[in-house]
Amino acid sequence: MANIMETARAERSYEKYVRGLESVAGLVETLSGPGPFTIFIPTDAAFDRLSDDQQADMIEDPGKLARVLKYHIVPGYYTADDLLDRLFLKTLEGQRLRVWSDVSEIPLGEKETYTGGNALSYISSDTVTTSIRESIKINGGHVLQANVIADNGIMHVIDKVLVPQFTML
Repeated sequence: MANIMETARAERSYEKYVRGLESVAGLVETLSGPGPFTIFIPTDAAFDRLSDDQQADMIEDPGKLARVLKYHIVPGYYTADDLLDRLFLKTLEGQRLRVWSDVSEIPLGEKETYTGGNALSYISSDTVTTSIRESIKINGGHVLQANVIADNGIMHVIDKVLVPQFTML
């Protein structure tokens, strides 16, 4: 199996983030190290949603680019199931990411429903678990693909470029 940098380079849908990592001193070495790391990796389409001025501002300021890229990286190994048990994750940048699921915004009823059989119960609980996993958001960005596993970490593909507080693009 490949390390997290090699795994990220192999995929074509987030090349802009990978090129950014390669341009910041020390990040490739860090992510090629023992880890473990969890990366919330934005797609190229997420970068394309930023204005040309915002993209240029980020690329022209190496310090700002480093802060934004590190804000997507969390020390530790967090699968989608692990994320359901977290409210915040501290990033390499130093600030925290907020983790939540759409399901947490839906009020739950007080009645229990008995399905009468193990097979139906298994199917419905598995379906509910899958929908909950697919509804995970990181700072408002949806997880599009969860649990891309590498030797030294795990990646979750998201649809938003995460920007740390007090960083203007």
